[in-house]
Amino acid sequence: MRERDLESLEYRKFLNLLSSYTHNEITKNMINNLKPITNREFLEREIAKASEFESIFLKEGYFPLSEFPDITQAINLAKVKDSILSPKEIFEIGEILRVVKNVKSFLSNHTLNHLKKLFQNLTPLRELEKFITDSIDSDFTVKDSASKDLARIRKEIKEVEKLINNQLEKILNNPNYQDAIQEKLITLRRDRFVIPVKYNFSYRIKGIIQDRSSSGNTVYVEPFEVVPLNNKLTDLKLQENLEIRKILKFLTDIIRTKISFISNSFDALIEFDILYTKAKFSKAFSCRFPQIGESYQLYNAKHPIFLLKEKPFIPIDILLDEKRGLVITGPNTGGKTVALKTAGLLSLIFQSAIAIPVDEGSKIPIFNGIFIDIGDYQSIEENLSTYSAHIKNIKEMLDLADKNSLLLFDELIPGTDPDFASAIGIAILDYVKEKNIRVIATTHLKKIKAYVLNNDYFKIAAVGFDKETLTPTYKIYYNAVGESMAFYIAQKLNLQKEIIEKAKSLISKDLLNFEELASKFSALISEYEEKIKEINQLKQQLELEKAKYENLAKQLEKDKKEKWKESLKEIQDFVEKIRQEGYEVLKEVKERQTGAPLEKFVKEKKSINIKTEEETKAEEIKEGDVVRIKGKTQEGTVIAIREDKANVNFGGIKIWLPLSQLEKRPPKEEKTTFKITKSKTDITPSINLIGKTKEEAIKELEKYIDKVILEGYTTFKIIHGYGAGVLRNAVREYLDKLPFKLKYEDAPYHEGGLGVTIVRFEE
Repeated sequence: MRERDLESLEYRKFLNLLSSYTHNEITKNMINNLKPITNREFLEREIAKASEFESIFLKEGYFPLSEFPDITQAINLAKVKDSILSPKEIFEIGEILRVVKNVKSFLSNHTLNHLKKLFQNLTPLRELEKFITDSIDSDFTVKDSASKDLARIRKEIKEVEKLINNQLEKILNNPNYQDAIQEKLITLRRDRFVIPVKYNFSYRIKGIIQDRSSSGNTVYVEPFEVVPLNNKLTDLKLQENLEIRKILKFLTDIIRTKISFISNSFDALIEFDILYTKAKFSKAFSCRFPQIGESYQLYNAKHPIFLLKEKPFIPIDILLDEKRGLVITGPNTGGKTVALKTAGLLSLIFQSAIAIPVDEGSKIPIFNGIFIDIGDYQSIEENLSTYSAHIKNIKEMLDLADKNSLLLFDELIPGTDPDFASAIGIAILDYVKEKNIRVIATTHLKKIKAYVLNNDYFKIAAVGFDKETLTPTYKIYYNAVGESMAFYIAQKLNLQKEIIEKAKSLISKDLLNFEELASKFSALISEYEEKIKEINQLKQQLELEKAKYENLAKQLEKDKKEKWKESLKEIQDFVEKIRQEGYEVLKEVKERQTGAPLEKFVKEKKSINIKTEEETKAEEIKEGDVVRIKGKTQEGTVIAIREDKANVNFGGIKIWLPLSQLEKRPPKEEKTTFKITKSKTDITPSINLIGKTKEEAIKELEKYIDKVILEGYTTFKIIHGYGAGVLRNAVREYLDKLPFKLKYEDAPYHEGGLGVTIVRFEE
């Protein structure tokens, strides 16, 4: 594409404004030097990358990229054998490695398709990053921690400097030297510590004069007392510089071995910064990528420079569907030109793989060239008039254009007689039609309007005009013809009435009739569009109502299903309760079988005085009562009551239980004549948690401990296996949080060792 067309459509101006979103000077330059892509396959790949990045950015709400340094020169220098990078260059490479690490970590949480290769080019070098962080400070100085020798040398430097200061302080505060001292100040001259002495008294303080003030009144003396110390300090400084050079060489050598990774990572960061810049623009102005196709349909299109400069702009529809030509008519007030430039600029931006501010449903072709004829092309250097310059440009445009190009003409043809301009303009449009080239043109010439109205290749439109403010509304009305508004504007601006009347008399009746018909036609179109707007609003309202009732029906169905689920759960809970109670009774029966025949146990159970529900309610349980769980024999003491629950101590184990599940111990005289005892066995109860997740295991363990307590066991095993120790640690963390007094330990080797935990409740 021609650079002059990019400039005329303000493409470079847009890129310059867009580049303010970048985080690096290289990115800024790359944005400013973008060019529209004409290869469809390449453009689709770039759009896919931009779309994937934007979806991640919108989902997360941020991207971990801020200002980062340009390390191009450092990379090039590091490639040179035996070169040594400066502390600043090394620190900036460390900064890049930090950013690379953050971006890689951020993107690793997302499934990448089109960005996968770019992601793979990011190589975090954590060890090198740590070396740099430990060695170079943010003020680009080498840290003491960079090496033991450097730390030692700097410690010695501080000690010597302290000795020098102490010695010079003594001289400055000596009463014998007060008349000779110019100022009580210790300063440096030629890297030596000195004191300021009056020139006339320089002989009073024995030492070496290192410098003299510009006025000549002060000399800077290094007293002989500190000369040896200054010498030692100089030597230490030399050692320090040598050690720093050694450290920088060491770091540079490491960087050199990793330079290809660093270079690729830096290039990837630049590309991510470009994508980030595009995504921020897209998010700020609700942009999207139109569908690529043959038709040109941009809905609610906005001029991007107006948006970036926060200027008000009325969105417009730019429609070239079944027809390949569009001619926009209307008075010369600027509205037509803005529409033309919006169409051209948005096409250029889209072909730079940048989303554009249009509504959903928009479509756009890929142009191999976008050419524009606009403005005053008068050339003083070539001695061309405005007309000649336009003709020369149009000739070049037509030579370069083909059916995959877009031609933009702002006012066909300016700079010459309207009749001749109309004739040449019509001939150009005919030529464009023959070559099947897409074209958008603006005109206020009547003959061109008439030609377009009678030609199926072209669609005609008009830019709205506010008759009160005499300014364009920028809205485009399709199938409408714009009026010249010349007489109306003259009348509105109070041009003498007789002049206006005279002008009207000089205009042919056909032209006046055409303008009148055009005005009526435009009014009808406006009325038609208002009706269409009302119909669309009603349609939208009906769609909303339809959606509302559909949602209501879905909600009713959902509520119905929820109620069924609740009812089913109640039934399942009831069945589970019955099953559990049956299990408990059966278990107790089995346990009793070891001490007495089953028949005897059944008889004994029947002889127990079981209280009715009414009796239990009437019988009040209070603190200090000995109680047991209904249907159980284990007894405990009530130590606290809160609302409908009691805290019961079962042999040192305290547990809260509902009052409805408890009954008082029957009086001794009401007890049966026999004693039911549970047979003791050597079997320790256990629970196997192997194969379960941490959450599943803890949930089962919680239920199991309740059963263990109620059954009266004081010891049980938890089988969790070896593995990575996750389940074992989770089990023990849970045991530590229990309110009971208990101890736990690993099982003996023959019982499972580290894969089993034995728990004992303390009395």
